[in-house]
Amino acid sequence: MRANWKSRLMASVAVSASAMLFPAISSAQSWAGAPGDDAIARGQYLAMIGGCKHCHTADAGDYAGGVVLGTPFGELVGPNITPDPETGIGTWTRDDFEGALRQGRQKDGGPLYPAMPYLSFTQMTDQDIDDLWAYFRNVEPVTHEVQVIQLPFPFNIRTGVNAWQVLYFDAHRFEPDAEKSDQINRGRYLAEGPVHCTSCHTPRNAIGGPIEDRAYQGALVDGWYAPNISGTQGSALEKFDQETLTAYLADEHPDGLAAFGAMYQVTESLQDAQRSDIEAIAAFILDRAEDDEPGRGPEIESIPDEVMERGAGVYEAQCQSCHAEDGMGGENAARLVDNGGVNAQSPMNVVNVLLQGIETRNQFGPMPSFVNVLSDQELSDVSNYVRRSWGNDGPESATPEMVAESRPDAEETDSIDLTTNCPAPGNYDIPAGVRTQVGDLARQTVGEEDIAPLVEGFHAAEPDAGYSEAMAALTAEYCLALAEAEPAVGRSVFLERQLSFMNEIDDAMRAAGMTPGE
Repeated sequence: MRANWKSRLMASVAVSASAMLFPAISSAQSWAGAPGDDAIARGQYLAMIGGCKHCHTADAGDYAGGVVLGTPFGELVGPNITPDPETGIGTWTRDDFEGALRQGRQKDGGPLYPAMPYLSFTQMTDQDIDDLWAYFRNVEPVTHEVQVIQLPFPFNIRTGVNAWQVLYFDAHRFEPDAEKSDQINRGRYLAEGPVHCTSCHTPRNAIGGPIEDRAYQGALVDGWYAPNISGTQGSALEKFDQETLTAYLADEHPDGLAAFGAMYQVTESLQDAQRSDIEAIAAFILDRAEDDEPGRGPEIESIPDEVMERGAGVYEAQCQSCHAEDGMGGENAARLVDNGGVNAQSPMNVVNVLLQGIETRNQFGPMPSFVNVLSDQELSDVSNYVRRSWGNDGPESATPEMVAESRPDAEETDSIDLTTNCPAPGNYDIPAGVRTQVGDLARQTVGEEDIAPLVEGFHAAEPDAGYSEAMAALTAEYCLALAEAEPAVGRSVFLERQLSFMNEIDDAMRAAGMTPGE
């Protein structure tokens, strides 16, 4: 079974039962801890809102693993996290469990790939970790062997992930903002901790590192686009207020707006959360957006009139009977007008829904797949029509090639635009001589003897730079050099060479006495 970083079925807990098990929390507790008096029940609540089943439940049973996860490094498989001693985490200690969630470490101390959102979970409190541990020790053990790492060399070698963690993982606990209300602090704790909203909504660079200065500004994740929910121009938040965002997160479809793709799984789980927690998340998301600089709006690509005319014909024949002539939907179909998923930067959400269809959800009936009904041209035309009609302004246009690559039976593409996706270099400049050496290495196989002069040259020019600064600067420079040397380099080739380079830099800096944490 395949899923993106946030996918697959969530177990349902009745609202009435939720209210009974998870009574309202006091103001003093408003930012930390799951509600309730029982540790196992609190842990169950955290597992639910954190979406643990999204990545750890396939066909073998709850939390027994087997979900295929698309990550920046390739495909991984969600492990068995039931207390089975042979194939799960039955032999783990509480410290092992905490190490995985808050430190990004395996039981043996090796680094975890960032498919596990430990960049967010590191903020969780000791109490919440204890409660989750209590819950997972008491779920039903399932014997199910999972081969988690199915990546080719060097991605199956975790030493490159050590260097990645130095650049992008900051182990820390949540600290409330004394200038914000208890509600907003609770919302920030949930959104940036257990619910890990940033994992999908913050864009990432070519090696999977979050681009912090573009937090919440939208990102393509395993074929779906998580819309911009920041305060910048083009944000999906422009149509929401506290009431409607709360209702949307609770899967109540305000004004006919329904979540789809990976976000549907999130709203399906949050619908059983405490109302006060959903309100807190909404309050935080809206509040933090107020501090963002609006910036420039997204560039709207031009779409020829003939494309819109063809798209209108497809819409009238295939879509209008459910979604209405004005795109406002109805009792059995979601609204397309001013819909954040429809208006997202990328057209991938609309393309995916047309190709995959949608099962019956709440009051909405099923939407059929058009994968065998419409051609690539027809699907791209109607996608563009929907994204540019009735006041919608989806920036990027769909193409037949995009549709073809998104079909279920299509071969996966292996392309990457390094010119716009290389990691940031940090605050230190690369000396001209070192830049030349890095450029030369981008055209050949990197050996240990080639790396030591780079480290020495950089350190001589920037003696105040520590391990992480040097790693960031040299990693970014090598990415840019690859973009110049091989403009059409594939993702797999790029990652293999980039991680190998980072491994060699790591070895050379440690040999020179430079270690992480400097």
